[in-house]
Amino acid sequence: LFSIRSDVSAIAISMSMSSKPPPQAPPSGGRLPPAPNGRLVATVLSAYDLPHDAQPSSVSLTILGSAVSTGPPSARHRDRNSFKFADSSQSGGRDSLLSGGSNELVVSAPLSELYPSNAEFRVTYDTSKPDLVAKCNLKKALRVNEQQWLILQLSDESSPPASPASSGTGSPPAGGKTAAGDEVLQPTLRIKLLLSGPYRPEINAIATASKNWFNTVDGFADAGGSAISSVVVELPKKVPALKYLLVPAVPLAAVSVALVPVLVGVLIVGLPFFLPFLAVIAAFGASVGAIGGGFYLSTRPGREKLSPMLSSAYTTFLHTQTGQRFIYDTGSRPTPKALAQTLLPKDMMAKLIVCLVVDFVGSSSYLLPGVGEVFDVAWAPTQTILIAAMFDHVSPNLKYVSFVEEILPFTDFIPSATYGWVREFGPVILGESGRKIHDLTVAVRGEKEALRETVGIKMA
Repeated sequence: LFSIRSDVSAIAISMSMSSKPPPQAPPSGGRLPPAPNGRLVATVLSAYDLPHDAQPSSVSLTILGSAVSTGPPSARHRDRNSFKFADSSQSGGRDSLLSGGSNELVVSAPLSELYPSNAEFRVTYDTSKPDLVAKCNLKKALRVNEQQWLILQLSDESSPPASPASSGTGSPPAGGKTAAGDEVLQPTLRIKLLLSGPYRPEINAIATASKNWFNTVDGFADAGGSAISSVVVELPKKVPALKYLLVPAVPLAAVSVALVPVLVGVLIVGLPFFLPFLAVIAAFGASVGAIGGGFYLSTRPGREKLSPMLSSAYTTFLHTQTGQRFIYDTGSRPTPKALAQTLLPKDMMAKLIVCLVVDFVGSSSYLLPGVGEVFDVAWAPTQTILIAAMFDHVSPNLKYVSFVEEILPFTDFIPSATYGWVREFGPVILGESGRKIHDLTVAVRGEKEALRETVGIKMA
């Protein structure tokens, strides 16, 4: 006999108390490494509060036209009509609640077919008792390469459940009450599911290339670290005369600081002439900074600093259906609009900042007249996707207006993104302002009437 806890946390407690870890335990973070092919592993743990006294013969899993089934339950609850599906002879002890040969159902198929499909779990009986069925949509319930514990509600397919108010000698409805007022518990099936599958080819290629790049950078850092340390740290100690180089450096630094206002004045006077050159210099400086920052972030210290932020963002993105479709080979790839909708903010102020940035980038082509219009050819589709993702539900035609004003010359000054923000949030702001003005008017009117009554009483 065994004792079954009523909450899922008891299963987690039994995992921590067991003498050996369950097989296929996920690493830190809950995700397993990608599998080469698609596979669904369902571990049937127990069936709770079944409506029939008879012992079920098995639990079957039907998906994509294939059906696999467990053996009979290994034990029965001493007080409740519940059963454990675990092979004590193979797993033993507390681990029998977690794994076993007879309670593990495996279906192999391409991940693109498994991910959108529905899985049907059926508790079957050898007697005339009707089977109990539970269905699960894998796309909604699971994430690829992450184990999930699920409690599925079982229902009787043979006949619809009676109304809780109905009377008679038949079986009471699951989850309702009998005529005597006794509560009838909902029958449930407790399982552990793991849907595994590979990355998309392009994601796998990027991951492999990144790993090779990081290994190369680490190799250069290990080889050149000692030489750089000797030049920066050891050389000044061995040659103390180097500190005397500060003597001519101080006057040069003072002259440079004194010339800064002169340079600023020349730039202000000749701004129309110098602006294109400043834009080119700024772009060059930004490119050099990006390359240098990329090299630093590729080193071990840079990766250690960047890893917490990227790990959190990656986990958040991976927990969305768009992220699952983008990272893993689950079928059709998400559209650029769906990706933008997942990544862009939804609240009012964050959306306003994004809109201002989009309009600023779109009108920045005026910094380089003529040449900047070539930039619009690449930016126009990007801006159209962003505006479609943010404002298609408010103004479906705005994306076309945005594309036209961005692709045509000398029309970039039109703030298409900000206009979409006004269309979405303008009525909300005006409505709240109107309500506040109305409330203020009512309050002022009430104060006036109270003051008039007070003055009238004093005069009387």
